[in-house]
Amino acid sequence: MEIKYKVWLEKDGEVVVGNGKVGLLKMIDETGSIQKAAEEMKMSYRHAWGFIKTIEKHSRAKFVETQVGGRDGGGARLTPKGRDFLRRYLVFSKGLDDYMDKRFKRAFK
Repeated sequence: MEIKYKVWLEKDGEVVVGNGKVGLLKMIDETGSIQKAAEEMKMSYRHAWGFIKTIEKHSRAKFVETQVGGRDGGGARLTPKGRDFLRRYLVFSKGLDDYMDKRFKRAFK
């Protein structure tokens, strides 16, 4: 057996971010595109934008910058605040994974 769990952050009873939204931010960072990130996450572009707007609304910070297409093409990238949040969440998540794994093994050896 192995342990599975879900963690998310809420504000005023609304889910702000969890692993799915963090995965979207990570894919935007990797692909440089909201559209490509949404496709990788198997969600619509509109749904992806909704996730981004929710995170930005509750954090009161811009996490994703976009550039309209043109000669150089469009794209998206994480802002410094977005990248910092992603880094912190991934560190937190890894620490939580390690903690939960140790606790599970102790309880169910």
